[in-house]
Amino acid sequence: MGINVSHGASASLMINGKVILAFQEERFNKIKNFCGYPKISISKCLNYIKSKKLIIDEAGFSTINNIAFPFKYPLDNYFSVKDWTNYYLGFYSKKKKINETKKFFSNLKKNKKLKDLYLKYEKIGEKNYFKNNHIFRNLQRSYLVKQSKNNIKKISFIDHHTCHAYYAAYAPEIKERNVGILTIDSEGDGLNQTFWLFDRKYQRLKKINESMQCDLARIYRFVTLILKMKPNEHEYKVMGLAPYAKNEYAIKVYDEVFKKILTVKNCKVVHNIRPKDLFSYLYSKTKSHRFDNIAGAVQILVENISSKLLSQINKKYKINVFSISGGVSMNIKMNMILSKLKFVKNLYVAPTGTDESLSIGACYYLNKNTNKPLKNIYLGQKISEKPISSKIISNFLKYKNKFEIYENISHKKIAKLLSNGEIVSVARGREEFGARALGNRSIIANPSIDGTVQKINDQIKNRDFWMPFALTILEEKQKKYIINPKKISADFMTIGFQTNPKYYKQIINGTHPYDKTVRPQILKKSFNENYYSIINSFYKLTGIPALLNTSLNLHGYPISSTLKDIIYTFENSDLRYLYLEDKFLIKKRF
Repeated sequence: MGINVSHGASASLMINGKVILAFQEERFNKIKNFCGYPKISISKCLNYIKSKKLIIDEAGFSTINNIAFPFKYPLDNYFSVKDWTNYYLGFYSKKKKINETKKFFSNLKKNKKLKDLYLKYEKIGEKNYFKNNHIFRNLQRSYLVKQSKNNIKKISFIDHHTCHAYYAAYAPEIKERNVGILTIDSEGDGLNQTFWLFDRKYQRLKKINESMQCDLARIYRFVTLILKMKPNEHEYKVMGLAPYAKNEYAIKVYDEVFKKILTVKNCKVVHNIRPKDLFSYLYSKTKSHRFDNIAGAVQILVENISSKLLSQINKKYKINVFSISGGVSMNIKMNMILSKLKFVKNLYVAPTGTDESLSIGACYYLNKNTNKPLKNIYLGQKISEKPISSKIISNFLKYKNKFEIYENISHKKIAKLLSNGEIVSVARGREEFGARALGNRSIIANPSIDGTVQKINDQIKNRDFWMPFALTILEEKQKKYIINPKKISADFMTIGFQTNPKYYKQIINGTHPYDKTVRPQILKKSFNENYYSIINSFYKLTGIPALLNTSLNLHGYPISSTLKDIIYTFENSDLRYLYLEDKFLIKKRF
């Protein structure tokens, strides 16, 4: 069993080299990107083990030096944009002054929201939490022992970036033998970038170098906050905003603010000229620039530095196949640029490479030699542990007279609704693990009809106007619509592609409204046969082998998991149709 207690707290279970379960705590407590001990997720794994009458050979916490501070004071769970700004401009920039430190912590103590959530860390001092880390590890270990009732033979602590690297090696289904593994994030166990060589044939993963000076994620996080968006959550909005900047203005901001901070030497990202207080520097330097140009400039930084990094690795180690993980791997614009580099033969991007995936990486590390790559990412909760009936559905509906429930509804029927411009929410089987809905907890629509994006935003999503929706397209039909000459796999919406101008309008609702790029789920039939069948039926009706796809959730909430969550989301939005378990269709009476 793997356990992540940082951002995106999670627990995963592996049996005989295969990951069979992976749960995110946010899906249970409804605190998006929850940071803390994943009590419920662990319980779900333990309950499964109990039902099978098994004992866990080893459990691994996916960080060695996960300091107590985020758990005593889980800022990410509760801080607003204003709170974060005050934190960095008030406390963080003055943290060397003892009086300011005491004042900051004293104020936190008064905040009722910032109470310990699961574990108690009174023994860990505020001044010495790094030195007292062994106390924190012992507390985690003892709590897990108690929760598991001694049904775990061994409990380990694994390096943060090692978990990222093992995830990058096994989460994608890599075809080539020799692969360069890159992990890039804000920080974990004193590092924020590592480079590894992976021999797939012998399942050997060797670390080549590491860096604590790769501030790409930290800079991106700070820019997110400067642009009045929530750090550690809304970085994707900055990425979506970046294409709106005119190139000449974005380059100007890049040259003035970002260019001199980082460089690449000896196949790793290091400081060039780094300000002592990075946030204050960025905050002051960007004040005179427009918001879209700032977003464009920081995106240029990420793309330039990552491209130089891969280029140096290619020249020195003759590696032309790469797999990447860590928070920065979620930047699909960067991934598109990297995939286009001439020397890159193939690029793999691990699904949901942010910290929730560390629990899976821990499983792969603990098992090592007989690991089996992920075939899909449908590893979370089922809609229901019991068979669903119309009666059970009806019991969850608050206003039963406002709904009609139909049974035995075919995929052809759903395709017909979509072809007529209807928007349909779909839920089946196990939920997707991670940030992307991939057909099991999705809202789907015709990608070609004008006004669909606005309609979805009005009904449920309430997204910022510049943010694009995604697309699911049948693998064998992709060539007509997206430019992918290297035939790079994109099973998980992790890589961007240029679209074919000739057929762009047929998929317009699933593309970026400004630069016309797309972050598709290129769907293989074996990946999700039922979802494939709906799209194929839609293709037969319309000639378009693709659907707009966005996650089934209310704005600001995690993806809907169980029948109760799904019904709640459906009832509290203006969605008209809900398709359950490829059988039941619930229709609102308007």
